[in-house]
Amino acid sequence: MRSVLAKASVAVIAIGSLAACGGGSGTAKTAGGDKKPSAHASAPAPLRKLAVPAGYDTSRGWQLSRKQLGSYVVLPKSGAVATVTSEGSSDGAAYRVTVRDAVTGRVRWTGKPFKNLSEGEAPHVFVATAAGKEYLVTWSQGVKGEDTLSKAKNAYALDIYAADGSGDAVAPAHHVGLPATEFDTEVTDGGERVLVPVADKRRVAVDVATGRTTTYDTASVEPPACPACTDDIGNDIAALTEHDPVVANKGAGAFGIPGSWNDDRIAPADVDPATGEVWPGTGGHLLARWSQKNFGNHHVWAVLDSRTGQVQASVLCAKPPAPTADAPHSALSPNGRYLVSEHLAFDLKSRKGYCFEETDDSKPLSFVSVTDDGTAYGTSLTNGNTLTQTTAPVQLSLATGTPKALPGGSEVPIADFDGVGVFAHDEGNVPYLVVYRHKS
Repeated sequence: MRSVLAKASVAVIAIGSLAACGGGSGTAKTAGGDKKPSAHASAPAPLRKLAVPAGYDTSRGWQLSRKQLGSYVVLPKSGAVATVTSEGSSDGAAYRVTVRDAVTGRVRWTGKPFKNLSEGEAPHVFVATAAGKEYLVTWSQGVKGEDTLSKAKNAYALDIYAADGSGDAVAPAHHVGLPATEFDTEVTDGGERVLVPVADKRRVAVDVATGRTTTYDTASVEPPACPACTDDIGNDIAALTEHDPVVANKGAGAFGIPGSWNDDRIAPADVDPATGEVWPGTGGHLLARWSQKNFGNHHVWAVLDSRTGQVQASVLCAKPPAPTADAPHSALSPNGRYLVSEHLAFDLKSRKGYCFEETDDSKPLSFVSVTDDGTAYGTSLTNGNTLTQTTAPVQLSLATGTPKALPGGSEVPIADFDGVGVFAHDEGNVPYLVVYRHKS
């Protein structure tokens, strides 16, 4: 069963997790370092002519690899691609954020070098959105505060950058340091604020626009409205809106914003209301799932408005052969109309949903990106299981709900926005990020 706290980098497209679908981790370790990039520098033209869908021009674009690449994410609203790369310093490795224009590859700005709390490990990075504006968040976990008299303490360090920075050594808009009692959880985009699990029953929400923090104690937070949720057992913070937490009680299968809405009020008619689960989506959405009522062999998946709980689209979906443990990743088209999440695809305007989970007759499909015209890209699991799998590229038209296979050897974009497609490519264990423009 998926954990309410686990989440791949989601509010907007977090390429570090998506690249795993294309053969790369998206968080490639880099040794040594390049010189500080000039504010006028451009990335090299794309030397690699990948086999890609017909709408992309492989003669126009740019690419990064090796020391230029590091960890990377895309910023669709800002029309940019950000990388976090390592560079040498007198007292050890330091890291720097570089933000490039998605169309030209030209450097827009670079960040001030910073140290990671965990030596030998690259910082994590994702994109969060607040009030329609994108922010770049880097975070690490480790120990700090040790001296002759004091022991080191576990801690998180978050640096938050506005996406529209300028200059060659931009300082973060906000630096947030938080204590930590355990390191088996991650900092995640909670939907409209950053969610930091600092202790077993304590969660901290970080407002990326202001840097302000709000602490929630799950032992005392008001539970979602349900008869089995009269005490705090099993309550957790599943997602965050601008002002309120979305509280989930996994044992009771209930979730909602206390005092505002709950899943019993908004659940589709054909679900078992005691089986609800919810995760943060992207662009102000939540992803919810229930089991079919009367012990049916299907799930009901839905996209919800995070503030009102309103169902924006739903679909009946075959239960997978084996339960999955990770939270679903979602990607939104730049115009906000289409949303894909692994085996699911939704048209939020027409309120239609499509499911491509494995059945007796069909192979499972998993989608990683979707364009403004409703074309979703992903892969089909052709052989093996999720650990030893062979995949093939596919695309889906959300106008018809009909998928089709792409030519063998094709690579699919992990993001599409601002007139370009972004491709994660691995060649000889060397990761590349290749950006092609749309054909005229």
